Amino acid sequence: MDPDAGTVIDSEKLGQSARRQAGVVVKGALTGAAVALLLIVVSVPRYSATETILLDEERNELLNQVSALPNAVRSDATVQSELEILRSQVLAVEVVKRLNLDQDADFMDPPVDLVSRIMGNVTSISGFFSSSKAPIGPPVDPAIAAREAAAGILREHLYVERVGRSFVLLLAYSDHNPQRAAAVARAYGDSYVQFQLTSQSKLAVNAGQWVSERLKVLAERSQEATSAVQEFRSRHNLVEYQGNLLTDQQQSDLTTALVTASADVAQLRARVQSFEAMMNVEKPDVLAVSALETLTPSDETMAALRTDYINARRNWTGIVAERGEDHPQALQLKKQMDILEQTIGEELNRAVLATKAQFEIARSREASLRDDLSSFADRVTGDDKVMGQLAQLEAVADTYATVYRDFLERYEITAQQENFPIASVRIISPADLPDRPSSPRKKALLGMGLILGALIGIVIGALREMGPVRLRTPKDTTDRSGLPCAGLTPSPRRKLDTEQRRVLTRTLNRARQDLDRMVAQQAGVGRIVALVPVDAVADAFPITSFAETLSANGERVLVVDAGGLTPGQVQRLNALERVETWKLSDIPARDDATDRLRERFQTVLLCLPSLTRTTFPDALARAADASILILPWGSITPDFLADAIQLHGENLRPIASTVLVGADLKRARLYMRRGDFEERLLHAV
Repeated sequence: MDPDAGTVIDSEKLGQSARRQAGVVVKGALTGAAVALLLIVVSVPRYSATETILLDEERNELLNQVSALPNAVRSDATVQSELEILRSQVLAVEVVKRLNLDQDADFMDPPVDLVSRIMGNVTSISGFFSSSKAPIGPPVDPAIAAREAAAGILREHLYVERVGRSFVLLLAYSDHNPQRAAAVARAYGDSYVQFQLTSQSKLAVNAGQWVSERLKVLAERSQEATSAVQEFRSRHNLVEYQGNLLTDQQQSDLTTALVTASADVAQLRARVQSFEAMMNVEKPDVLAVSALETLTPSDETMAALRTDYINARRNWTGIVAERGEDHPQALQLKKQMDILEQTIGEELNRAVLATKAQFEIARSREASLRDDLSSFADRVTGDDKVMGQLAQLEAVADTYATVYRDFLERYEITAQQENFPIASVRIISPADLPDRPSSPRKKALLGMGLILGALIGIVIGALREMGPVRLRTPKDTTDRSGLPCAGLTPSPRRKLDTEQRRVLTRTLNRARQDLDRMVAQQAGVGRIVALVPVDAVADAFPITSFAETLSANGERVLVVDAGGLTPGQVQRLNALERVETWKLSDIPARDDATDRLRERFQTVLLCLPSLTRTTFPDALARAADASILILPWGSITPDFLADAIQLHGENLRPIASTVLVGADLKRARLYMRRGDFEERLLHAV
């Protein structure tokens, strides 16, 4: 067996379930729509007026500059605080005073719709039983009580929200009077702005007083700290020059000069070593060495000599190439070149000697600066403690000066706010007169009613589908109980149409065929058949049509009422030809009574009471040759049928067939697979 077989969803069965419960879903949706329509009819229309308010965060930074909270957190907290101010009782009372709403009878006692009235009555009744006796307090002024009640009504119908993550607030008020709704929304905006102005003015006054007191203290502290610094410098002869102490300036200059001298010594040492290395070779190339820069006055002379040498050599080369080295002019130029080369070498030696002299001077200056800096450091080392004390006093003085300037700026801001307060909010969209009701929202309410009703219908349908399986088709009866089933019979409580009569006739004929196969007709010997209802089905089994079907072939049929017939059925049976109706008491109490009935009638139908009765005649059931079980359509489960048969199994004769009675044929098709034989059989002509 496939372990995943139980997890496979049968789409066809799911579709069947949806078709079966579609009516429940539709009824639920229509019921929800009807309830929504009723709510719309009994509701009182309300109009909403909306006003848009902008919070100007940049104008509200009087005392928030020293806040430890991040900007985002402070912004969110600020917006939430403003929302709570708009919802507050204080602002609502201010609006009541502004519009005299406590004296408006229509506002204080507005019309109430049916649902609110019912909920109010329920609340009052529950409060009457649950509330205890309240203590008697001091008497309340009626005017104050009226204003508080009006403010409560305002807050109940007020809606305030933040638009996204912005600093824009949306204020909406709903009322059954559109003019009053717009007036209240505008009054809320004006009262809120006035509240902000008053709060800013009070805050500025309090902040100004506090900042002024702190300024006096800080001025004294700053002056004392500055005086202490100057006194300390005078006492220790610490002179300041260009923003620095003179000793510090001197030490800085000596250090800079020593660094420069060290760099010069290193450069000159490298230059002298390079020239000596090039001049100490066996045959130095004075022309190549003279091309190097010596940074001495000889550089200019050597450049001129080198130019003359190059010109002479160029001429000598040209004459040699044309006339040879022995030419007098070539010999004269060769002599001139030797003299120039000797002169360049002598000038180069003088340049090297000058560079060595510069190196010795730089090295002496470096040693002198190093000695001066060492002696100065030894002299200043003893004043480190004094310098530390001076730095500490200067830091204290700078701190007091900075705090004093900060508080002075704040004092200027508070003075401006006190004289000319600026509200941190602005009305950017005043409330307009609403032209249509905002509630009830008819389309939304109807849609919600349809959806909720449909969802309830789906839940009910799902619960019905998940309930125990009930016998509704012949295939289910055969598969789940193992008993043959002749078919369905329509409900006898309505007039049967042509299709229902055709189904009834087919079912009864199949029941007769099942009976013939179980108990064959024999000449001169009749058969006794027990009609056994499994549950109370009253007159659901068409006993008249069944008896007429049996007698259609010329058989004489006896119907014995053993507690399973109604007076109406008896009356209809008596009207048939070749059909007789007896009561159980009409049969003589003789041992051969059964044989006599078999000789006189071809078929004897024992109409027994339901198997669920405690007085079921088991002895009479044993007298039958076969049994036909009458099953109420859609009422019993396979387990119920199995338990009933097991309880009376020893007394029931072989079951020839079963019949599902009282069926709703249209609904029965929904429990059959489309295109199956049973489903097509119901439509067959």
